[in-house]
Amino acid sequence: MTEKNLNSDIEKDITFPLKTGLGTKVAYATGTLADNLALQNFTFLGFAFYYAVMGLPILLVSLGFLLWSIWDAINDPIIGVFSDRTQTKWGRRRPWIFLAMIPLSIVMILLWSPPTGNEITIFIYFIIMLIIFDLVFTTYTVNFNALWPEMFLTVEDRSSIGVWRNIFTILGLAIAYLVPEFIIEDIANTQGLPQTSGQFLLNGVIAAIIVLITILIMLKFGSFERKEFSKDVESAPSWKESYKITFKNKAFMIYCVIALAVFIVYAILPPMVPFFAVFVIEMEDPGFLMFVGLLVGALSAPLWMWLRKKWGVRKSYITALIYWACSLLLFMMAFDEFTGYLFTAIMGVGLGGTLYLYDQGMAEIIDDDEVRSGINVRREGAYYGVVAFFNRFSNAINYLVIGIIFTGTGWGVYDPKPGVDVILGLRFLVGIWPTIIIGIALVCLYFYPIHGKRFEENQKMLAELHTKKKESTR
Repeated sequence: MTEKNLNSDIEKDITFPLKTGLGTKVAYATGTLADNLALQNFTFLGFAFYYAVMGLPILLVSLGFLLWSIWDAINDPIIGVFSDRTQTKWGRRRPWIFLAMIPLSIVMILLWSPPTGNEITIFIYFIIMLIIFDLVFTTYTVNFNALWPEMFLTVEDRSSIGVWRNIFTILGLAIAYLVPEFIIEDIANTQGLPQTSGQFLLNGVIAAIIVLITILIMLKFGSFERKEFSKDVESAPSWKESYKITFKNKAFMIYCVIALAVFIVYAILPPMVPFFAVFVIEMEDPGFLMFVGLLVGALSAPLWMWLRKKWGVRKSYITALIYWACSLLLFMMAFDEFTGYLFTAIMGVGLGGTLYLYDQGMAEIIDDDEVRSGINVRREGAYYGVVAFFNRFSNAINYLVIGIIFTGTGWGVYDPKPGVDVILGLRFLVGIWPTIIIGIALVCLYFYPIHGKRFEENQKMLAELHTKKKESTR
């Protein structure tokens, strides 16, 4: 029996069709908007708020983000395995998303409401809010991301949902970067306006409302859990065994380094671009600068979908990263508003490619594990939890580097009139530093093994295994 016939037989029998409809894909993808808006709204503005508005020294701000990264790295894999081992009549993932959505929206507001007082009081509040935020955000994002490789099983569906996830990622980021432009008059606090802190808070309220609404849409119209995988929880390995299997997966370990490198680049741009825009190219609207890159990234999604189908994930990812590195070096050379927008648009194509291909690679890893681990169980939660463990160190690494650069260039305490050394430091942080990191990712991709013959074998084994799982639920 051919793979096409196997897929046809499965589609006739299971509760949810093998190929999903457009409405389901779009509704699911709205959750990607919530995911990115919740995190990136704070990533974009949090550094500027606590450093430039609240006046925390760079060493305390960097220490706060470092502690956040450590805590984030600890709870991500725990929540992932816990999700895999959850068994309720509503499924494994959806109950956790439901429980997380309201606390997430509340803490998104509290992040912008520190008490007035001395530096230590503000710093302690900063740490507490980051810990709570990360706990509820991780609960949402690990379970949300664990849903899609199970819901969308075919290469065609995954290519299609990849485009929609890319589009809603861009929309989420666009809201995170554009809304502040209409609310906050002075993001870098160069004028010391008394209303600035309240404007940051209003931005948080608006972002929280949007996050809550989009999660509700996703839960109601764009999420389900397939019956044929419902028994996987009964065969799920213990916590210790799950970690052992996961960390022994060489392909996944290589991918974790690739993901960490990509997330370092993702994480360095949002907090640095506002300062780069204001002090290097002398423009007042850094959010619009970010939006141009995101818009081009969204428009490039069909290109990367086509390349993914033609070349596969590995080769397409290599192409995207090489292009991205070259365009980042160009971006750091911007010298005025026009070149800033121009070079950002050029960079957007590479950004769009990495955003699209990241999840495609994760889906391949999870499929590979299901048919090659020896336990025939889908463990999306474990894999998204562990890769998040690695990704969260991106902030720790970046803020360590930021702390060194800012202190070394004389910007340890915020000064709205930085010198030439600070300008050079900002160029380094948005260009040379991310290019070095992308070079590491490219080396790892060269050794990434899931392509060619191995990928083709996986597709055949998956079709057979999923048929058997369906038959066991009859």
